[in-house]
Amino acid sequence: MPGPLTLALAIVGVVLAARDPRRLAPGILLTLAVTSLVTALASSLVTTLGDVGAVLGVDDQARLLGQAALLVGIPVLSGLVLGSALVVNGVLMLLRERRSPAHLLSLLAGVAILALYALGWLTIAAELGGVVVLVLVLAAPIGYLGLVLLAYLLWSLVYARIAARAPVAAAVVVLGAGLVDGRVSPLLAARVARGVALADEDPRTLLVLSGGQGADEPRSEASAMAEHAESLGVARDRLLLEEASTTTEENLQRTRALLEERGVLGPVTVVTSDYHAFRAATLLRTLGIRGHARGARTARYYLPSALLREYVALLRDHLRVHAAIVGVLLVPFAALLVLTVLRVVGA
Repeated sequence: MPGPLTLALAIVGVVLAARDPRRLAPGILLTLAVTSLVTALASSLVTTLGDVGAVLGVDDQARLLGQAALLVGIPVLSGLVLGSALVVNGVLMLLRERRSPAHLLSLLAGVAILALYALGWLTIAAELGGVVVLVLVLAAPIGYLGLVLLAYLLWSLVYARIAARAPVAAAVVVLGAGLVDGRVSPLLAARVARGVALADEDPRTLLVLSGGQGADEPRSEASAMAEHAESLGVARDRLLLEEASTTTEENLQRTRALLEERGVLGPVTVVTSDYHAFRAATLLRTLGIRGHARGARTARYYLPSALLREYVALLRDHLRVHAAIVGVLLVPFAALLVLTVLRVVGA
């Protein structure tokens, strides 16, 4: 049976989600509830297996090894598999996409995970007890950031289901992305096609194409998107172009102003890539715009780096909160580090 803390986390998470799912807080609380429940079940399973082993006459050492394999071995192995998979994906990104900091995220994350394992192994092998303690103390802030990442990934999936059930609004807003030689990229074409399909559910729906002109682009993203939408059969009089924005937040702010000028005051349906949909939804909430965000499919190999980029952007959007929590969790590490230095200097 789940404990009172698990139930409390689950209830508060569900209530917050019912009020507005376009935020990460419900995801964090529900992830904590699920983690608490899984931990309790794993502990119960380990205890049960130990009891069964005792009944079957298995010696204490063998039972302890089996319990350690369940509690420690599986998570450690999972981390190694994750790190290795991210490295492989990072190499694939380098082969298929142009080199940029954003496209290197999965490779860097995988290398960082494997480096932590290597550091842990080296400190244990060298019997550097003080360093081992420092690394263990760092587990708290690293664990928090990992928890937020897991909550973001899981809640994004849940939110996508919630948004898919919402009716299409009076205006469908397609967010822009970089052009390739002045034309829509496959990623942007997928967004436009998704927006057109949603707008076609009601011929009265206005299709808004939002995206300005980047420094390396010969024209605005909105004009290229409009050209592509017309090639898909959308009449020009159903299109509204927003050609001045350079960020997602500006996309939404300037689009709201254009819609208000046309007397469209109701909720909107924002269309972007699937990895970007949840963050777009959080910005809708922050800006006080009613509506939901829905995603167009993205190539699977592209998702790890793209999701990590959105995760970093989500942390940046709420930097003060996350920085404060990580700062508090780093206090024991800082104190221990100072004591270690003082002890070395004193010796």
